[in-house]
Amino acid sequence: MPDEWNEHTFETLYRTYWLRLYNFVLAKVHDPDTAEEIIQDLFSTLWEKRGELRIVHLKSYLFAAARNRVIDFYKQQLFSNLDGIDHPLAPDYPFFLDELETQLQQALEQLPAKTREIFMMNRLEGKSAGEISANLNLPKRTVEYHITQGLRFLRSALGEVTPLVLALSSAVIF
Repeated sequence: MPDEWNEHTFETLYRTYWLRLYNFVLAKVHDPDTAEEIIQDLFSTLWEKRGELRIVHLKSYLFAAARNRVIDFYKQQLFSNLDGIDHPLAPDYPFFLDELETQLQQALEQLPAKTREIFMMNRLEGKSAGEISANLNLPKRTVEYHITQGLRFLRSALGEVTPLVLALSSAVIF
């Protein structure tokens, strides 16, 4: 992260990462307009909060932020679809999400300790395999193996429950 943000620095950053981030998001949302909107919003927020942000690993931060915005997009889509349901037998969706979170926590607890630690660093902290490798003094391939094993286990334990699980499992940071 540049110490001093100015328009030239930001423009260089924008030109360097825009296309890569756009392609990353496009692969997730499959709609060019939505992908462009997500990336434009990301860069707008980055510029607006430039004085507050303390980013150590810029590339990791940008891709994690893009991934999180894709997840937010799918959450918004899911909930906007649910708002239209007016059936008296419609399930209690906040309860459904609480149950999903409980199932996710239980599944995570079943992972071996090292796999869980690495998986959580990758998914919840947004760290790349290289960063985790350096932090834990492990080979990068070992870290990638643990992330993959965690994803496989969660897919089998949770099934393809919602687009949120799909978004979580498809946004691997290596």
